[in-house]
Amino acid sequence: MNTVKQKFIPSNKKSNELSLDAFLLVVKDNAEAQKTAEEIQVWLQSLQKKATIVNAFVDEFKLQNLAYEHNIVLVLGGDGTILGISRRLYNIAIPILGINFGKVGFLTEISPDSWKEALTDLFAGKYQIQNFTPLHFEHIRDNKIIHSGIAINDVVIARGFVARAIYISLSIDDIFLSDLHCDGLICSAPLGATAYAASSHGPLAFPSLDAHILTPISPFAGAFPPLVMPRESTIQIKVLDDRETAITIDGQDAYHAELNDLLYVRSADHPISMLVSDPYWFWKRLGDRGFIMPGPGKYTRQ
Repeated sequence: MNTVKQKFIPSNKKSNELSLDAFLLVVKDNAEAQKTAEEIQVWLQSLQKKATIVNAFVDEFKLQNLAYEHNIVLVLGGDGTILGISRRLYNIAIPILGINFGKVGFLTEISPDSWKEALTDLFAGKYQIQNFTPLHFEHIRDNKIIHSGIAINDVVIARGFVARAIYISLSIDDIFLSDLHCDGLICSAPLGATAYAASSHGPLAFPSLDAHILTPISPFAGAFPPLVMPRESTIQIKVLDDRETAITIDGQDAYHAELNDLLYVRSADHPISMLVSDPYWFWKRLGDRGFIMPGPGKYTRQ
């Protein structure tokens, strides 16, 4: 059986305390991103650094083994690329840094035209690791796990192609809470609070919180406010009818759910690690991306 060795990165380290002599450049299918990756590779090699370019859709086993041979993953893509790579490298826990070639850029730290300045700051120790706890899910049918894995942002159970509500039962820590007629439920990690959960009026949460969040989508019968739970809690959802129902992971992978299927969601065993230049990036990005808008009146930023 093919196996990948694991390595885990301690938190609160500055970038100059890390080994930064081997960079894995993971590139989305984008000509500009590929060109920039090649420029970065040449620049890093001129500094006597190892730099390997790989496509974001490379085989997972190859990606994991390449990551094990490098100190840092530099993702040239958008938030979706960051999510996909973070899931696939979860058991490696190598720190990730993003250069934004997407539309939103909430998770990607660096703009494409400032990569050299950013990497110079990285070598100077101006970045630090922040750890984020993702989710672990299990999809069970007839007492067997048919799907399981990691979600960086969220696990969503919702209606499929037909625009009608689903009927589900919700328990937390084996305590029954409600039978719900709703469009769905969003189980999100704090890092994913600004994704689908925010559009469904879920709470914003600092991404490094060790917790998870449950947000209902348009509940009709049975309702509750969004819940923030400690990592020790487990969410249990049961499908109560045969309406078309889907389980979606980070908006990227989807599984069909049937009557009496169970979905368990909890905090994952260990975090993922990302490099950030500002430990308070989240508060600033909420305003920059329009999640929090200025109210009436006049104020001055200090």
